[in-house]
Amino acid sequence: MIPLEELEILLENFWILRGKDRELYHQVRDALPNIANFIEEKLGFRLIVNSQLIKLEKIPAEPEEWMGIQQFKEPLDYAFLCMLLAFLEDKGPEEQFVLSSVTEFIEASFPGEEKVDWTLYTHRKSLVRTLNFAAEIGLIKIDDGDQERFADDRDTEVLYENTGVSRFFFRALGREFSEDFTPEDFLIDEFSEEAGLRPEIRRHRVYRKLLLTPAVYCKSPQDEDFLYIKNIRGTIHRDFEKYLGAALHVHKSSAFLILNRSKYLKSCFPETNSNISDITLLLSRAIREEVESSALKVNVDDSIEMAEPEFKEKIKKIKDRYQRGWYKTYREKFFEKLYEEVVTFLEFWKMIEVEKDSGTVRILPILGKFEGDYPPDFYKKGEVGNAESLDD
Repeated sequence: MIPLEELEILLENFWILRGKDRELYHQVRDALPNIANFIEEKLGFRLIVNSQLIKLEKIPAEPEEWMGIQQFKEPLDYAFLCMLLAFLEDKGPEEQFVLSSVTEFIEASFPGEEKVDWTLYTHRKSLVRTLNFAAEIGLIKIDDGDQERFADDRDTEVLYENTGVSRFFFRALGREFSEDFTPEDFLIDEFSEEAGLRPEIRRHRVYRKLLLTPAVYCKSPQDEDFLYIKNIRGTIHRDFEKYLGAALHVHKSSAFLILNRSKYLKSCFPETNSNISDITLLLSRAIREEVESSALKVNVDDSIEMAEPEFKEKIKKIKDRYQRGWYKTYREKFFEKLYEEVVTFLEFWKMIEVEKDSGTVRILPILGKFEGDYPPDFYKKGEVGNAESLDD
C-alpha cells in the first residue's frame, strides 16, 4: 500500500526537521522508497534528504501570487529574511546570538537605497514578522526573551540559537541574481527552451500545474499542456489516485484535481465552518440556476462574463438572504469589506478574474464544480446551518 500521508506531509510542509520532530522525520524517510519515483519522474521535484532534514523543493510550473510567504506584508520583510540568512551563514549549529547583533548586521549591511532605521515602527515590525517566520519554520530557536516586544521597544533583547539548517533554505539556482530578476526567472532552469526539448519537461509542468493550482484552463485550441492532459488523462488520473487518492476531472476547457479531505491539508475548498466558503457555494448555486434558466450566457470556453456592478449585486442578494446563518463578524461586516474579501477568496481559488480596466468579472468554470445550500429547516425555522458541498 502506498503511504499517501507521507507524500501529503512533504507537499504541505516546507521541510521536515529531524531536530523538531524526530518521529515524523523517520516516518517520512522510511516511506521515501515508495513515493520517490512519483516525485522525481512525474513531478520532477528535487528531494533533499540528510541527517538534519527532508525537503521537497516544490517549484511551480507558473508563479502565483499566493506562493509568497503568507505572514509577510511588505517587500522589506523579504529583504530582512535575506539579511538574516546572510547573518546565519557565519554561525555554527547551536551557536547562540542576540537580537542586537542581528539588527546591527542588517543596519550595516543592508544594500538597498532606503536606509534601515530602527527608530521607525514599520521597520521594527517588519523585522519581527521576519523573526517570527524564521522561528516558526525552524531557522532559529528562541532561547530567552520575547521578540514581539521589539516592535514597541528597539532596546528589547532576545537570545537565539542557530539551528544550522539555513543553508538549505534557498534553492540552488546555479547563477547569480541581477537587478531585473523576475519571478519567471526562477523557472528558467526548469522550463527553458533548451530543457523543453526533453520529453519529460511537459510531463513535469503539467503534473505540477494540476497539483499546485486549483484549476488548469485551456488557453487556446493549440494549448499543448491542456492537449497533453486530455490525451493521457487515464494515466494522469491513475497516478494521482495511487499516490494522493485524488481524482482528475477533465472538461472541455478545464481540468481539476479533486483531493479527499485530509488532516495534513492546510488549505482546501470548501472549508469547514467558513462563511466565505458558504457564500461561494451559494453564489455558485445561484449562477447555475441562472444558467439553467438561460438568464446567463455561457461562453465557448465555459466562462461567464458580466459587469462588476451586476456581480456585486449577486453577492449583496446572498448577504441579504442568508446572513442570519452567518457568524456575527460576517453579519455585521460592512458590505464593501465583505465584497472585497469574497473577491479575494474567489480570485485565490481561480474561480473568477476581475478586469479592472473594463469593469468586468469573468466567472471561471471551477466555480460551477460545487454548489451548496442550507438545510430546509433554515428556511422554515430560521435555524443556522452550513452550506454543503455538492460535487458536480
